[in-house]
Amino acid sequence: MAQKPDGKPARLQRVQFTRPAAERIAKVVRKVEEGDRRAAPLKFGPRLAAPAAGTIRVCTFTASWDKNTDQTITLKYQTTTPNTLVATNLFADISTASTASNCAVARDGTSWFLIAAECA
Repeated sequence: MAQKPDGKPARLQRVQFTRPAAERIAKVVRKVEEGDRRAAPLKFGPRLAAPAAGTIRVCTFTASWDKNTDQTITLKYQTTTPNTLVATNLFADISTASTASNCAVARDGTSWFLIAAECA
């Protein structure tokens, strides 16, 4: 049996309508069921649209990347050209000790932004 917010069991209770309320509800139901036959049927789509393909990409970069600067980065798993893009680092100065450090970027509109980076 379902429970109320206070944890006590909910008891089934009969719902009663006054005669005028029942007639008003019946009138609305009849009106809706008549409907406009020329109208399009109801469509139930997904609540949240799926993210577009390529919204988040794994890449590599080869030099230190200062905050509020752009850098050309290479897509990690794409060997065909073009396989580079320009992304903006909005968050922190990134220094790298290796020749190719991994990072992740996300697209907002037509711009790419750094969201994670492998730091030295």
